[in-house]
Amino acid sequence: MYEDIEFPVSGAVLRGRLFLPETSAGPVPVVIAHSGIGSVAEGIYADAPHYTDAGLGVLFYDHRGFGLSEGEPRQLVDPWQFGRDLRHVITHLSARADVDRNRIAVWGISLGGLVALFVAGTDRRVNAVVSIVPPVSGWSARKLFPPDDLAQLEAAIYADRDAQLHGEPPVTLTTSGERKPGAPPVMFTDPEGLEFTKHYHAIPSFRNELAIGSLDYLFEMEAPAYAERIKSPLLLVLASEDTVAPVEDARKMFEQVTADKELLEYPGQHYGMLLGRYPEIVGLSAQWIAKKFGVGRVEKEER
Repeated sequence: MYEDIEFPVSGAVLRGRLFLPETSAGPVPVVIAHSGIGSVAEGIYADAPHYTDAGLGVLFYDHRGFGLSEGEPRQLVDPWQFGRDLRHVITHLSARADVDRNRIAVWGISLGGLVALFVAGTDRRVNAVVSIVPPVSGWSARKLFPPDDLAQLEAAIYADRDAQLHGEPPVTLTTSGERKPGAPPVMFTDPEGLEFTKHYHAIPSFRNELAIGSLDYLFEMEAPAYAERIKSPLLLVLASEDTVAPVEDARKMFEQVTADKELLEYPGQHYGMLLGRYPEIVGLSAQWIAKKFGVGRVEKEER
């Protein structure tokens, strides 16, 4: 069973869907789950049974400026703001009689994994965290661009700031696709990433674009600064050949975490690693959270 809900937070209304186990007899532990950059909550609604079958509730909601949530400018990724919003969402969830406020987990893939780590390091109400292929270092992300390309990108970012000051709309780039002459720049062109995210294109609330200022905000973020502040159990899932979210950065951050922690690595590159393993990893992580929360598995009834 599910409920479509809204959260008023700092000048915007965030919208999402809360799924609860049908057999729940009281307040239930809840996981707050987000996918990767530019994604929308509707794209992972189908993951709900992995959580509810394990006796967990799960909340999927859109970040401000994306999908069904409010917020301007649209399609602007701001990890700091997303993290602050998530903390407000925890407050709203904690006030519900059907949610166990002492067993709230955060879960995320890629950008969602970065935000989950940040919030786990800043909010004591997070009782477990799962982070999958997170890009933990903005400084490292800058180094993914050749020097000349980075200089051009920064010039475009600053020009966009100046233009918006004079009333121009934000410059956008395509999130994923093929590069074409005369078309907006494309952020992700790798075939595996395109395959993993292609189902989003059929979702009405999804827009395959990002404000170029998103990169500026991503470059600001340094999750390792919060590593020693993470006190809740951590499950970190990495792709051993990841260069999109450099795996060495995440490994180093994991070493700095002093809390109960577990590291899993699978062979492959970022989203490519997930292509054949996504259901397995979602199910495994849901069971990991359920175990940490002392929740017994609820088996599916045969149909």
